[in-house]
Amino acid sequence: MSVVREAPQDQAARLRAMVSSVYGPGVSLVTWAERTAGAAKTPPMRRHATIPVVAVTSGKGGVGKSTISVNLAIALQAQGVRTALVDADLGLANADVLCGMSPTTRLDSVVDGGKGDPRQRRTLDQIAVPGPGGFTLIPGSVGMARMANLPTAQRELILDGLADLDSVADLLLIDTGAGMSDGVTSFVGAADVAVVVATPDPTSIADAYAMIKCVTRLPDAPRIALAVNQCEDEDEGLAVHARIASTCKKFLNLTLPLVGIVRSDDAARDAVRARRPLVLGTPRARASRDIREMALQLARLAEARSANPAAPRRGLFGWLRGR
Repeated sequence: MSVVREAPQDQAARLRAMVSSVYGPGVSLVTWAERTAGAAKTPPMRRHATIPVVAVTSGKGGVGKSTISVNLAIALQAQGVRTALVDADLGLANADVLCGMSPTTRLDSVVDGGKGDPRQRRTLDQIAVPGPGGFTLIPGSVGMARMANLPTAQRELILDGLADLDSVADLLLIDTGAGMSDGVTSFVGAADVAVVVATPDPTSIADAYAMIKCVTRLPDAPRIALAVNQCEDEDEGLAVHARIASTCKKFLNLTLPLVGIVRSDDAARDAVRARRPLVLGTPRARASRDIREMALQLARLAEARSANPAAPRRGLFGWLRGR
């Protein structure tokens, strides 16, 4: 016995008729197939910032990554480079704490909108606040588990929004979380340069190399540079760089430039406790001088973009060389 199957469009018509007979005319029914008809379409291309983007990242926490990011933003701004800092340590942001600020609107409003209403989503430039020293801060979220484990589509909302900061900055810094989760590598992958922060601690050196290895495997890997923090002196920083750089050359065939050495300084610890950025509170401290020197190196990115606006972004970084 043959079974005559009803065409999908006939089924939909019959369902609509049943709904009308029960609830009266004017009540519409949209089938699942109709709701999901456009779901398989190719997602729109992500917008990219036209200004240089530098991600400050690390293999492990506790290496001073956020402290360097905040103070770099202030030092760059003082050198005439309009700088925006996105605190992308999702769920555990603390750049605002280091600045002595308490912003009321944070990255979760870009993802969820006001009170979880997607219709009230904000853009990154709308939640930006002026930071100490004149840089622009985009505050991250604190204590929100859902922000620390954002699905890809919601992270893309933030990554796409980086282009909204072109009008307020000449250079964009991203303070990522530590480690190699998708929530970290997605922001690193959106950058032109990834500055990996390490300390002389052996575990930090091992984790920095692991992070560099991970970054080199990203689909559109950025240029990678090393910053060594909490060194007793310059020689110790150079030794840390030499150790990591030789391993990168041997196993990854990668030349690893050194973008800066920041010496250990009691003033840096005091600045964190006082919630006042180091380069503002104690500008003559040796760590402050080291950060300003690093900022001079990064300022060359903005200068290169200004001198040649039409140049491909990844072609601006020929100054990154081994040291």
